[in-house]
Amino acid sequence: MTRLTISAAALMAITTPVFAGPVAVPPPPPPVYVEPERCPLAFDCFYLGLEAGYGHGTGNQFNPAVTQGNGDTPLDYDGAVYGAFAGYNFQNGAMVYGGEVRFLHGNLSDDTPVFEVNSLIDLRGRIGYAPSDSFMVYGALGYTLAQATAASDFDMDGFNAGIGAEFNVSESFFIGADLTARQLEGTLGAFEYDADVHTATIRAGFRF
Repeated sequence: MTRLTISAAALMAITTPVFAGPVAVPPPPPPVYVEPERCPLAFDCFYLGLEAGYGHGTGNQFNPAVTQGNGDTPLDYDGAVYGAFAGYNFQNGAMVYGGEVRFLHGNLSDDTPVFEVNSLIDLRGRIGYAPSDSFMVYGALGYTLAQATAASDFDMDGFNAGIGAEFNVSESFFIGADLTARQLEGTLGAFEYDADVHTATIRAGFRF
């Protein structure tokens, strides 16, 4: 009788959790979304934007076949410019290094003789100094491809150098100013052209 009682008690101990129903398991915590940083540092990321301003310059139209008299005709041209730019910056402390491509369209014209600079593509490297997370000054140096028009369209190329500044309005939006000088050369038929093209632009863009 004692053995039967012990066996019955053991059986109840084993089977009781089965009849007691499932054990309540707390739900998992909701996932936590962490927004990725736009830029590891204030200027260290991709950027792109738009710019507009004023361009002017002087140059010469030269006919090397003219051996008597003056085959050199001076050029003087100016006009509005506008365009877009994109690039990437690497930041190391206060120093900022990067590369940029920009396209500017305009009609920098000289009426007599007929000469226009229609577009500029600047490929340039930049070195900047950022004393704070909101402000940077930079210098730039690179190569320029240009399209000009005299009797017909023709290509010019040369080097560019510039300076500028940028101000971070927010984490992603910035404004800036840029001054760039270019020295270009090109040939159309019997004529050779050299042209200095200077632009001053106001810029606005986004970092991401």
